[in-house]
Amino acid sequence: MRASGSNKRTRMGAKMAKKMNVRKAVRSNKATNAPGVTMALALASLALGFIGCGNPSSDPTAQYGDLNAVAAPHNEQARSQAVLERSYLIEPEKDVTFIEGESASFKVRVRMFFAVDSYELKLVGVPSDITGVSMVKDPSEAGTFLVSWAPAKGVIPTDRQERQIKYRLELSNVRSADSSVEALFRSINKVQDFSFAVRRTGKTPEIVAVNQFPSEVAQGAIVPFTVDVQDPASFDGYAPRLDVYFQGTNRTESGFEANGATYVRVDTTPKHLGQGIWRFSFVFDAKNNDVGAQLDREGRRVEGATHLQTRMLMKAYSASGGVSGEKLVLSKIKYVAPQTASATPVVCEAPAPKPAVKAAPKAAPKAAVKPATKPAATTNPKESAASKVEVKS
Repeated sequence: MRASGSNKRTRMGAKMAKKMNVRKAVRSNKATNAPGVTMALALASLALGFIGCGNPSSDPTAQYGDLNAVAAPHNEQARSQAVLERSYLIEPEKDVTFIEGESASFKVRVRMFFAVDSYELKLVGVPSDITGVSMVKDPSEAGTFLVSWAPAKGVIPTDRQERQIKYRLELSNVRSADSSVEALFRSINKVQDFSFAVRRTGKTPEIVAVNQFPSEVAQGAIVPFTVDVQDPASFDGYAPRLDVYFQGTNRTESGFEANGATYVRVDTTPKHLGQGIWRFSFVFDAKNNDVGAQLDREGRRVEGATHLQTRMLMKAYSASGGVSGEKLVLSKIKYVAPQTASATPVVCEAPAPKPAVKAAPKAAPKAAVKPATKPAATTNPKESAASKVEVKS
């Protein structure tokens, strides 16, 4: 028993001595090698972390993979812009042009490069002043739509002949049995910009009627009449123009014809009757205009003539640049009394120029007298000026 107790005390003393030696060594290391101890402690902490977390390559959430799962939008994980553009294609007809006042349509084709069950195509972004544009599916051709419009008059500014109309086509509500295809179309741009043109009509105006214009007008009378012009390019505030004029020669096989346009004057401004038809109002005035003599082919008064033959022409001009055909209008002015003949022909052409008057002989004597009678005139500005005026006269 005593031996065992002695052994215990010996072992306990050895342990205490060892601990004291360790403490001395630590104090000694702190003084001489503090950075190395810090690095050792850091490495020990990192090792403990790996031990606690397991294999660094393992996923700690692997066993919860069924929670909040999100399906991939498509099998292709990385898509370039080219791939997106090849998802679908919208193809309107090229060089689409509408004409004011005329109905027309053009086709829009949609090509899908993935299997889809259905989709919608919307026409959007049309300017607010453009009305009546519609788009429907073409039942005769799959994947095709018809855009129709009848442009109203006035959609083109008055200083231009054409206007570009911008619009957008939007692909929407794409449905497919493949959810990844639907997800694809939800993630890409489905709106594209396009435009079409609208022009003024190329149809020319036409003089359709001359109303209440008599074939005979009494001398001293004033007769109102109207002319109707149809201009497909016109609208309220954009009226055509009507010219009344005379052109050519007065001489005909049967005699001379007077310029009837000199008897015509405008009565009121043109009125729009609708459907592009305008009414112009005039008067034929045989009262306030001189009524000349009726002449034969040789320019002589016709014995016993009772009427004066007149001729005039009319032409309509559209504000869009179109020009109508020329319309000939003939009429007669009835004299108050038959005219008497004259033996001397009436000169209708311009008179021949008279011989030039030679004024030099009159001025020569005056110029010769001045130096002899008034030698001082050259020094007198007033007298010199007077002499110049006299010479001009």
